Amino acid sequence: MPNAEARAQSTRNRLRAFNAARFEQERHQVDSAAHVHAPQSRALPGGIWLILDGGEANVLGRAPDGGDRVQWKWVARTLKGDTLTSGEEDFLVEKDALPLCFHEVAKSTPRPGQGRFWTTSTTAFGASGIPGEIPPFTPLDVQFVQRRPVLDAAWLTEVQQGVFDEAVWLKEFVAEAAPAASQLADRPVWVDCVDCSPLTSEGEAMRLDIHTVDVQSILQGEQGRESTMEWRRGTPDQLVPALEQALLAHPRAAVLTIWTTSEFAFQHKGAPAAGVRPRTPVRFDVQVSPLW
Repeated sequence: MPNAEARAQSTRNRLRAFNAARFEQERHQVDSAAHVHAPQSRALPGGIWLILDGGEANVLGRAPDGGDRVQWKWVARTLKGDTLTSGEEDFLVEKDALPLCFHEVAKSTPRPGQGRFWTTSTTAFGASGIPGEIPPFTPLDVQFVQRRPVLDAAWLTEVQQGVFDEAVWLKEFVAEAAPAASQLADRPVWVDCVDCSPLTSEGEAMRLDIHTVDVQSILQGEQGRESTMEWRRGTPDQLVPALEQALLAHPRAAVLTIWTTSEFAFQHKGAPAAGVRPRTPVRFDVQVSPLW
């Protein structure tokens, strides 16, 4: 008769064999699902398949390294497409306690970026799953959006040093700070038209009360500079490009908030007299009054 230790060892051996067989089954299912839905997906460690929206060559930004912070919005589905759960995460890559698939995918995705991946339960939520949401031993099909937190001081420093694209940073910032703002054509200028009641006609003169504040100051507590000027609609080279374009695009606006990169404001040198640092995106708060 086998002793207790021998029986325990036999149980462990059967469990390992069972887990190995389950993993091989899951891996086959994940491989098949990824290749059916995204033949161009690429393999990551742990049996993960990833495809980025827009393709590898059409994404902007740098993928994070270990220790960098990212923000995620994600939706997890079964391999058959049934929605299981969703979530939002703010985590340090390779540091925080999240499934391995989050960290591996994060390191292979730029910020901002988005895509879809398929993974076995081994690198997802494993034998425990998420009670009431994801059953144990469930391979997943996950859609996700990855961003870099806009309040990441290191990111803003990279922008001001010219290491990171201002427009990419500002787009993320505006999406969080002013989701109602709309972009002007393909320019790095966003406008939130607070009051668009009828105000002026083409060519009429107007008074502009302008509050100028750069993003660094916004993060530190809304400092800025107030100024007042008169402008006749259509007069060229009197306003910075972002202001002129926003006012022309919203001729009936009485109150506007305008977000823009330094290129469409005070150029890369900034405007020290207005408290605007070099290479720093700017917000203009504008109140428009007609001059009768």
